[in-house]
Amino acid sequence: MINERINKLRKIMKDEGLDAYIIGGSDPHQSEYTAERWETRKWITGFTGSAGFVVITAEKAGLWTDSRYYLQGSAELKGTEIKLFKVGFPDVPGHLEWIVNELDSGSIIGSNVWTTSIENRKEIELELNRNSLIYKGSRDILGDVWDNRPDFPGEPVFQLDIKYTGRTRKDKISDIRAWMKKKKLDWSFISSLSDIAWILNLRGNDISFNPLFMSYLLIGKGSLYLYICNGQLSPELSKFLEDEGVVLKSYKELESHIASLPSGKIHLNPETSSVGVDNLFIFEWEKVYERDISIGLRSVKNETEISSIKNAMKKDGVALVRFIIWLEENWPEGKLDEVSIANKLADYRSRNDGYIGLSFATIAGFNSHGAIIHYSAKKESAFTLTTPGVLLLDSGGQYLDGTTDITRVLISGDVSPDVIHDYTLVLKGHIDLALAIFPAGTKGFQLDTLARKALWDEGRNYGHGTGHGVGFFLNVHEGPQTISQKAVNVEIQEGMITSNEPGIYLENKYGIRIENLILTIPSNIGKDEAFLQFETLSMCPLELDLIDAVLLTETQKEWVNDYHDKVYNTLAPSLEDLERDWLKRKTRNL
Repeated sequence: MINERINKLRKIMKDEGLDAYIIGGSDPHQSEYTAERWETRKWITGFTGSAGFVVITAEKAGLWTDSRYYLQGSAELKGTEIKLFKVGFPDVPGHLEWIVNELDSGSIIGSNVWTTSIENRKEIELELNRNSLIYKGSRDILGDVWDNRPDFPGEPVFQLDIKYTGRTRKDKISDIRAWMKKKKLDWSFISSLSDIAWILNLRGNDISFNPLFMSYLLIGKGSLYLYICNGQLSPELSKFLEDEGVVLKSYKELESHIASLPSGKIHLNPETSSVGVDNLFIFEWEKVYERDISIGLRSVKNETEISSIKNAMKKDGVALVRFIIWLEENWPEGKLDEVSIANKLADYRSRNDGYIGLSFATIAGFNSHGAIIHYSAKKESAFTLTTPGVLLLDSGGQYLDGTTDITRVLISGDVSPDVIHDYTLVLKGHIDLALAIFPAGTKGFQLDTLARKALWDEGRNYGHGTGHGVGFFLNVHEGPQTISQKAVNVEIQEGMITSNEPGIYLENKYGIRIENLILTIPSNIGKDEAFLQFETLSMCPLELDLIDAVLLTETQKEWVNDYHDKVYNTLAPSLEDLERDWLKRKTRNL
């Protein structure tokens, strides 16, 4: 079926005069996760990972993805003509380099202008033009071959109460306009769905796991336009927005309405604005390409958001405790599989007040499946949980009062000493990052080594980042901050919530990852300059039976004991007597 789809696309490419077609798998807003209508990478390849580029030529097809998806990509591309290119391996060309090597001078390469970012177009043109190849932005030609393509989403949108957000949309828009004034801007055009949701204190359900809605936002000096699908806003909410000066326009009106506006100096984010959007602002428009100011603003949580997310962590921890108790009771029977336990965990979370849904598809990887970093269990291929065994469980919830993301490794029976050793190494790195004290202005890549040192000492490593930003009832992956080996020039600031998730993965054996969310807070250690440190937010016991205390320093042991005391004291009041007894055992001191 995949090969048939590729051949149909090749016929359209030939009609359009294209020698190669690039598919990035994004939507018109450059979202990491998309509504089904824009799951183009998945549809054309069968690959379900969240990152990668596809290139189709008249004779060949390739998928480029990173180390998180090597094993998954190899499995999902079997039986197709698509070649997997493992980005980061020596002598593996990037997708643009491969195009240059494969095609003759003068060849024309296309991509959908609405799903190609301005920044991505620049990269494509730079590489192709210097090698005498031509980039041609094209229409959505996949629409010609995708039978029964999912419709454009349009789920209801709702307002998030100020008791959760801490600030009104008027406050946020005022901040943006102040920034525009400094930049001498007439307009700021926002394409990012998470930024629009945050600015307007609105949430939706157009994308699985992400409380977002398809829209654009145009902010002027004294005007504000929201482009959204008809019917997504209730009459009451529409009136509420209009009373605050928001002019509502149909999503489909974007092009015609922009053409009717007076031109001026406009800001576009090249990372999230598409080539299609860029093409709307021509002739007299003066364009300024820069990251949205709202990205930095929403990454720093206010006091209300921090208080709310701590409450969400408590609820999430209670759900996890109850799930793990259930799992331990039922695992030995040999009737559970990766899919059924993921569903059960979702059920426990759903019993919490303010629960909206999962923050991503639960990763329940048993034994060798745990080594597939972003594994997604399917009923037909899911492993049954047997004893002894090692389960990597990465999961999270969306609550009105915050977004959670946590990973634990659970076991049944006596596992090998290697599992205990590796778990302890990962834990050492996790603790060392959690204990970090650093001067204000420090970037994430300057902290990343702390989480890897214990593994590096034994000549081992992991291929993913150590930490990503997390939104407030928004995307579970949020910028601009990151903790990774990549030299991202973004400071870790007070109020940011970031994950702490080192890991180790042994193909055909098991995977280990320990993840908590950490909040950046002030440290009182600084004398002549400000210092920062982390507060761990996630509340769920670690697996004490996997910790080799001999390998831990006294400081690391103290961290484990202090963390477990906090977990018990936070969760115990919400538990029943037998549950509290269980938690007391699970949080005993080393």
